[in-house]
Amino acid sequence: MNHIAGNLQLIACAGSGKTEVVAQRVVSLLRPLAGGGAGCAPENVVAFTFTDKAAAELKERIHTRCREQLGDVIGLADMYVGTIHGYCLELLKFEVPAYMKYEVLNEVQQALFIDRHSKASGLTQCTTLNGVALKRYTDTRHYVSALGILREDFALDPTKLAGNTVAAHLGTYEHLLHQKGYLDYSGILKEAVEELRENRGLRERLAARIKHVIVDEYQDMNPVQDAVVEELHKLGAGVCVVGDDDQTIYQWRGSDIQNILSFERRYKDVTQVRLEDNFRSSEGVVAVAREFVRQIVRRLPKEMKATQAQVYEPGDIVALGFTSPQEEAKYIAGTCRALRGTAITEDGTDRGISWSDMAVLLRSVQRDGAPIMEALDAAEVPYVITGMDNLFEKEEVEAARQLFYYLAEESDEAAVRSAWQLADLGIAPEALDAAIAAVAKARADMMSATIGQFKVYNLQRQFVAFLENTALREERVPGGRGEVVFYNLGKFSQAISDFESIHFHSSPVEKYKSFAGFLRYHAEHAYPEGWQDSAFVTPDAVRIMTVHQAKGLQWPVVFIPQLVKNRFPSKSSGGRTAWHLLPADAFLNAARYRGGLEDEQRLFYVAATRAQKYLHMSWAPHDGNCAAQAPSDFFNEVLASKYVKRRPQDYIDRKRLDPKPKASVANVTLSFSDVKYFFECPYQFKLRILYGFNAPLDEALGFGKSLHDALAEVHARALRGEAIDPGEAQALVERHLRAPYAYPALREQLRGAAEKVIAGYIRKNAAEFKNLEFSEKVIEIALGDGVAVAGRIDLVRRVDTGEVTIVDLKSNDRAQAEAVTETQLHIYALGYRELTGRDADYVEIYELDEQKQKRRSVDDDFIEDVKRDVRAAAAALRQNVLPASPGKKTCGQCDYINLCSAAIQK
Repeated sequence: MNHIAGNLQLIACAGSGKTEVVAQRVVSLLRPLAGGGAGCAPENVVAFTFTDKAAAELKERIHTRCREQLGDVIGLADMYVGTIHGYCLELLKFEVPAYMKYEVLNEVQQALFIDRHSKASGLTQCTTLNGVALKRYTDTRHYVSALGILREDFALDPTKLAGNTVAAHLGTYEHLLHQKGYLDYSGILKEAVEELRENRGLRERLAARIKHVIVDEYQDMNPVQDAVVEELHKLGAGVCVVGDDDQTIYQWRGSDIQNILSFERRYKDVTQVRLEDNFRSSEGVVAVAREFVRQIVRRLPKEMKATQAQVYEPGDIVALGFTSPQEEAKYIAGTCRALRGTAITEDGTDRGISWSDMAVLLRSVQRDGAPIMEALDAAEVPYVITGMDNLFEKEEVEAARQLFYYLAEESDEAAVRSAWQLADLGIAPEALDAAIAAVAKARADMMSATIGQFKVYNLQRQFVAFLENTALREERVPGGRGEVVFYNLGKFSQAISDFESIHFHSSPVEKYKSFAGFLRYHAEHAYPEGWQDSAFVTPDAVRIMTVHQAKGLQWPVVFIPQLVKNRFPSKSSGGRTAWHLLPADAFLNAARYRGGLEDEQRLFYVAATRAQKYLHMSWAPHDGNCAAQAPSDFFNEVLASKYVKRRPQDYIDRKRLDPKPKASVANVTLSFSDVKYFFECPYQFKLRILYGFNAPLDEALGFGKSLHDALAEVHARALRGEAIDPGEAQALVERHLRAPYAYPALREQLRGAAEKVIAGYIRKNAAEFKNLEFSEKVIEIALGDGVAVAGRIDLVRRVDTGEVTIVDLKSNDRAQAEAVTETQLHIYALGYRELTGRDADYVEIYELDEQKQKRRSVDDDFIEDVKRDVRAAAAALRQNVLPASPGKKTCGQCDYINLCSAAIQK
């Protein structure tokens, strides 16, 4: 892409290789000018992606193409490639000091936060449009949605919101957020736009730095996201948007298709380029999807074209009707077994299709997933459910839920024992008896506990202790189900953390009873379909997910079942929504949130284009549901294609190979903490990072970060030439101390300790502040083959001889310590080299509690060892080879020592 000046619109059909095109555009921006002048610097380019996974892929592609065409490009870590939420959060935290200590509430935590502070958040002070008072739990998600619409949709008429209770209490809720030091997802964007518009210093800094903005998946941006792009454009940045109006599927979140349809009219000097070649799918899949999507009226002109990316064979694409959802599900399970081992060609070589090459895409997993899961279980086909959807239908998770019902005195020992036995996890009867006995004692003790004993009766601590006492081990779970079981229990651990992060300070009895209520009445619906998933790998298993979750992904085999009238396309659901709280006529285009036929057509198009070769579409009537008795129009429409077969196919004569899963991780970006955990013990990494088991919350959590934040302000001011006095320590700590789980006495101890540390640091180092080069500098080390390590260097300082020292600040007192390894220190040195093109001379650990410095020279041989070891870690991730690495010190510090058969006990 050699287009440099002006604005650019890339209209990218499904599977058209837009990642490659965007990477080539970045290369063209960085390439030296023909006349000998310099091109853009990496820091001049911002690239927004829709997901972190897409960002990792784009980063890797940019690094690869730069290396091929430009050689070593210095400072690529200064280029932002990531989500717009991530960019706005960085902007607030590192450009506006007041936000540095703020934490982000995810969607579940936001709802829990509003419930816990139901009056202070405005919830119970508001009513529906008919004057019915809103209630905790019942109306929380509608209140959250309404607050999001008010903050993210700028096309509204304030006069028509006069007297609306939710609009009136938006300020109440935002005041509570600021008081508690939180940002939610909508707040991140709203606050960032306000800073971009009003903060003159920020505008000047960004105008000098940002010259080009690239936006992927532009069709799915909502108004406040588009406002971020517009503000950066006003500061002088050229805009390149990449998207496909046919794949606009997030209208229910406020995305507006008019953004992409009208881009050429709204921006000056726009050049349009159409990317129409599909490099993903067979001729048959492309034809079926292309013919289907043509019926949409409002769309940009384009024509998706096949490139023989996969060989089409008659019988690859099937559309079938069944007598019941159970029969349909049985067909899917049988077809999975039949297709496993059939050959597929990728990158010029053949391999046998494995379970993880198959996906079942549903309009709603919560509504339609149960028969499919039952059929896969019966056929012994392993599967995972992406995100939290239907998590609580898994027997091991139901057993965990029964455990907490018992702890809240809402169940008995027999129910707990029965649930864990039914889960069939390979737990010996005597071990289960011992675990239940330990829980019984904990419950008895808890009933007489005092309010200050938060740590002892931590929910997460009780959960992990129970698993440990059962002697549960991944390799002992029958039927090779260990990975899937631990994957699901890890997601339950995340649910515990979401709840406990908000309810940590409740009395033990109240906390357990509230958590039981959350599990019984709300948890199954608290996690929206499309919730967070592992950033790295998942087991070799069939994926069950919503079509929305499948965006940006692809599989050799795709099933789209439940193509039933009123289900897909979906019928508007009844019941209360955000639009029972907000007047629709106050918004210019409120109808888009509800969606319509065209939105459902786009969603089906996205589902069909996820398939590389095999595409199976089906429907079945539902007994007792008069609204779900006929095939959907979508099913009938695909029958017109000559590529669609209408009878079951026999794949026995297809070429077969041993099943071999595709590398489940195309790109690996490891944080400094990830690297630490991996090198300590790969199996600890698997439990913590891949499965998602959370460590129990500690009362002092946040202390170390608070020190870092205060010192980051000190260093930033020093870099601007300001003088800082030790007497400012109290004010610095007041601004930055965040210890949300500390009880009052501990908080005061932490405050005093922090003031002592900050004052001591300034006193000892003030004379060296003039030698600072960087503070809180982002580094990202691209090691090739999609492997990267990303993080921040605390400080870079030059000594009087001109030599460079990279400083890592550590506080081990009253906080959860992270030992700094030789590997980590040399990763910093490697990152500095890639950022600046220069070598560091020293790496230094600065121990804040004792104000001591431990310096060591940079060892080039060790840097090469670091590169080798990180690449080996990424290869192990791709192959899912993550064995335990036992050692007395490692095992002694591990939160999961008793979930590991190889652990060396203390």
